[in-house]
Amino acid sequence: MSFSESMNKAGRTSGNPNLARYIAIGCGLLLIVAVAFSLGTGIGFAFGRFTDNSAETAAAPQISAGDVTPIGEERTLSHEDMEIFWEAMGLLERDFYGNLPAGSERSYGAIRGVLDLLDDPNTSFMAPDQAKNFLESMDGSFEGIGATVEWVEDRNAVRLIEPFENQPAWNAGLRRNDLVIAIDGEPVSEMADLNEAISKIKGPKGSSVVLTVERPSRNETFDVTVVRDVIQIPIVFTDTYGQDKDIAYIRLSRFSDDASRRVRDAIDEATKQNLRGLVFDLRGNPGGLLREAVRVSSLFLQDERVLIERFSDGKEQFYDTEGRAAINAKLPIVLLVNEGSASASEIVAGALQDTGRAVLIGTTTFGKGSVQLPHTLSDGSMMRVTIARWYTPADRSIDGTGLDPDIEVEISDEQIEADEDPQLDRAIELLETGQ
Repeated sequence: MSFSESMNKAGRTSGNPNLARYIAIGCGLLLIVAVAFSLGTGIGFAFGRFTDNSAETAAAPQISAGDVTPIGEERTLSHEDMEIFWEAMGLLERDFYGNLPAGSERSYGAIRGVLDLLDDPNTSFMAPDQAKNFLESMDGSFEGIGATVEWVEDRNAVRLIEPFENQPAWNAGLRRNDLVIAIDGEPVSEMADLNEAISKIKGPKGSSVVLTVERPSRNETFDVTVVRDVIQIPIVFTDTYGQDKDIAYIRLSRFSDDASRRVRDAIDEATKQNLRGLVFDLRGNPGGLLREAVRVSSLFLQDERVLIERFSDGKEQFYDTEGRAAINAKLPIVLLVNEGSASASEIVAGALQDTGRAVLIGTTTFGKGSVQLPHTLSDGSMMRVTIARWYTPADRSIDGTGLDPDIEVEISDEQIEADEDPQLDRAIELLETGQ
């Protein structure tokens, strides 16, 4: 496949800018600390969707004293339904032989019980301490082991999606797809959810955690002691490649609040010289802010659709590029992706693939095509609620399936340890030869 054939593989759409609402979409998988979302967090994890409108993150509506509280079209929660809950709690208070959990713990347990009925791992609840850790993690540093993770429902285990190179988890020998089945001897299967598991894995710098791990590729189980550290994730990394050093390389690790500005600065610096092409690396990027995904896409695209958002009531919202692109429309671009590329990363990759602006090289992405809105509750806890699905400009859903690269190139842990990168090598080859 030639470069031009790869670039012209997908159709194109366009539209007018319409970004009245900025919400964060994180795979959340989601941004790195011990926090919880379905895609991962803390220990070096990532998260889901934010808003920069404080009114949207205010406490969720409280149940009124009336008979029925409207929840949405054809959705109601009756006062009588809640009376059953209080009736049951009253019986426990009166009759239970033994110690009862604190009232807040019972409320949290009831919330988690309802969420378990939804068949949506991305709608989740965080207790106040977990919510606090999550919000602090958005600053870009946290104390943990340094990995993106997800909850494996059928195993009640935590899977490592992407241990960060040269961070505690990686240095201790943990690798992609390892399953954590116990934390300091406590089975993960006995924990309520990913949030609880993460809260036990994270911890202060210098402390240790013993993880019992299953490695499916080798059919073995073993313990790994990981010494926690402060995890600093560089947002943008740049380099040059090619025989004449005329291929720019930019890697974005997450879609933080200033990601687009940093990528633009890197592009401006790179384009001071004549370039043959650009490699944009989103491997292992778990997502972040939706508005930053749109802005980063706008650095490469001009007057194009970036994504479509659809809500449960049938409404649609269209997100289009903003301003002028930062790069010449004729400059060839290769976008690197893998199974750790999620959410906001998939938005950018889908937009560049559908518009034919970039060739995707690597492996199939994570597949998080839903959008979560976090609500901070009155006691500091947080609810992340799936409010929409998003689709690529060509109206493709990637939820649960991911984006397939135009050119598939696998990379093994052994190659990474040997400092080999066949995916990057293939990108450079394509830009240098057109093949």
